[in-house]
Amino acid sequence: MSNSLLAAALSAITNNKIATHDDNSKEKIGECIKYNNKSFLVGGKVYTSPRDGDIYVETLSGMTVSLYVDFNDTLDQVKARIPIEGVSPDQTRFALDDKQLEDGRTLTDYDMKDNSTLQLVLKLRDDDSSDEIVALHFQSNYFAPKHDRDFTNVNDNGETFMRGNFRYKRPCGWKRFAINVLDKYEDNIWLGVNKSRQFPTSSVQDEWPVSYHGTAEHNCNSIASDGNFSCKNQLPFGYGFYSTPDIDVASKYAVKFTYEGDYYLVVFQNRVNPKNLIRIPNIETGIGEYWISPDGNNLRPYGICIRKLE
Repeated sequence: MSNSLLAAALSAITNNKIATHDDNSKEKIGECIKYNNKSFLVGGKVYTSPRDGDIYVETLSGMTVSLYVDFNDTLDQVKARIPIEGVSPDQTRFALDDKQLEDGRTLTDYDMKDNSTLQLVLKLRDDDSSDEIVALHFQSNYFAPKHDRDFTNVNDNGETFMRGNFRYKRPCGWKRFAINVLDKYEDNIWLGVNKSRQFPTSSVQDEWPVSYHGTAEHNCNSIASDGNFSCKNQLPFGYGFYSTPDIDVASKYAVKFTYEGDYYLVVFQNRVNPKNLIRIPNIETGIGEYWISPDGNNLRPYGICIRKLE
């Protein structure tokens, strides 16, 4: 399948020019995908351990969120739990009384107490920074073309596929570009590749189920306004990494981009750790089933799905 189509999709996701051949680029596309993948989910953990207090954070979008925190947490740990849209987390800082704070310091270092408020702001420009626009390098080794699959004309016709003992709704109508994830983690069991799959439709033991998430600015913050929820300026089911087993639901939050005069959508395909997965059914959301993972380590992207709009 076309690398140039994939590069166009990645350009839309990352808001950067993606070059398919550019050995002189200063940043690698794999690094950019890593932060964008997380930033377009709801950043943060479903906090279950005993808390020391509550703080408030005013985000870049103007939304104020409340967090349960341990005041020994560092500021970058706190930052990992909040929505950051459209920019790398490294380009942001917390501020207190108009003073930007250091990520590596703890809340206690800045005398943060219960009900304190922080502002999330763009990092001040470094003295040696440049306004130069740099294309990102399309890393061929970040992808695994032999595992690409064109589902454009595939129709499962009521056939049920299972992965991780959950129903797997395959991305019919989409092209799936595989990310190279083999041997990137402690084992490959989560992918189900080291065990024999009896039938293409069946699960193997200990593999993780499949989910999807969109990549647009309509990230999971907009669930609160799209679904049947009365709450505003806060997330309906707590903080975590939101995804869905239904690619049709994920497509509602997908980036739209153009390629050779046609419009396309792009979403991520993931595997999700089922052991600590929180499932929110359609009857509660009104727009489809959602899954919440407590942190990013429990959700692993392994494919990028692209669909041409008619």
